[in-house]
Amino acid sequence: MDVFKTRFAGHAQHELAPALARDTDMIVVIGGDGTLREVAAGLIRAGAAIPVGFIPTGNANVVARDQGIPLQPDPAISLLTIGRVKSLDVGTLRTHPQAEDSVLFLAMVEIGFGARIVELTHRLRSGRLKTLYRRWGDPVYVLAALRALASPAETSFQLCQDGLLLPGRFKAAIMANTRCYAKGWAMAPHAHMDDGCLDLVARRRTGPGILLRTFHAAARRTRPPQAFTRYHQGQWFRLQSGTPFTVQMDGDPLPAANWLEISVLPGKLQLIAPQ
Repeated sequence: MDVFKTRFAGHAQHELAPALARDTDMIVVIGGDGTLREVAAGLIRAGAAIPVGFIPTGNANVVARDQGIPLQPDPAISLLTIGRVKSLDVGTLRTHPQAEDSVLFLAMVEIGFGARIVELTHRLRSGRLKTLYRRWGDPVYVLAALRALASPAETSFQLCQDGLLLPGRFKAAIMANTRCYAKGWAMAPHAHMDDGCLDLVARRRTGPGILLRTFHAAARRTRPPQAFTRYHQGQWFRLQSGTPFTVQMDGDPLPAANWLEISVLPGKLQLIAPQ
């Protein structure tokens, strides 16, 4: 068994995974969702359908929670021999109409309030709260959420789904490949990683009361209130606005954008999961 350690962002995607794809029967990822995404992207770019085992050691572990992979090391290691290989969907994201290559994601792309929380959390955990985040990540997210409530209003944008322009404008949206959002919450409770679709949860209105009801539904793993949200499945989405909006992908902040194109690649990730 060979052991490799990632040395920099993109190392697993651009170097390790493509090299291992040539003569490896299985790859085991020990890390968080970001490392798993890099390995999956590298294998997909190389055209390799190699089974991937996952021993989650991140903070959120969204994919592991979604697929029932144990969060403790010993049961996760045991799963490598008793689990089954599942063909899971992967999402693609382009941030500019002229962009030739797309970025791959596993869990979701989000625009709006939740993305602002992720952006603020990234700033806090990169600054004086770095030690606090390493020991207890949740208080940093709570502090970021409180600061997001006091930040400027969310940018409105147009939204197309499968070539159809949806009426009106929206304040927030999630294109979800997983039910799990963070720590077991579910913004898109009917999403499945093996159905060939992404679940759209788009919100037209904002405000503390609406946000409270939205996150309360997510904590209960129920659909958000239909009075101000649209919940549908689709395979292709485009968002655009004259003003840049905040974006997060799989829990990582991305540069603000005013154009996004999101689609799904069915069954591209071979992940070892419980029977």
